[in-house]
Amino acid sequence: MNKIPLMALLWLMAFYCPAKAYADKAPRIDPIQLERQIHQQINRERQRYGLAPLVQDEKLTVIARNHSQDMARFNFFSHINPQGEGPAERGKRQGWDKKKQTGPNTWKTGLSENIFLNSLYNRIVITTRNGIAVGREYIWKSQEELAQTTVQGWMDSPSHRQNILSPLIDRQGIGVAISGNDVYVTEDMF
Repeated sequence: MNKIPLMALLWLMAFYCPAKAYADKAPRIDPIQLERQIHQQINRERQRYGLAPLVQDEKLTVIARNHSQDMARFNFFSHINPQGEGPAERGKRQGWDKKKQTGPNTWKTGLSENIFLNSLYNRIVITTRNGIAVGREYIWKSQEELAQTTVQGWMDSPSHRQNILSPLIDRQGIGVAISGNDVYVTEDMF
């Protein structure tokens, strides 16, 4: 066989039948590992601003995880759950009764909270031929990208950023729940 037609055939196959760049299925995400990665990313942000890292508190983690699971299960996205409870009420119901002195005559009770709704994919690429959709391809986020985009989303929001960079907090819990392609993230802080 002549080398030129063979090379042309190989070039055409590569051009018209490219290897699939992205998997058809979402990557497997470990919610507990993602919680740890978000915690670490938040502490990197705090350290960039000269603040002490936050301790990962197991009780706060359970409270945050329960809220993320509720949002995923009942398909809502809010600090207030369907029972009308905010972070302080949910924390108290789950046994969080701590208080700390933040000034000579000032005490903090309750919880501060950030929530974020992320997605397992960056975008969807639709393939068309003659104006008709013939294929759909998801461009999936890695677990590291999910952690980075969650924390960056909070840092880009003034009120969430203020919570993360507050010198008055010293502990946090991160809770993640995944439903379909949605990633619900709750950060409860004290």
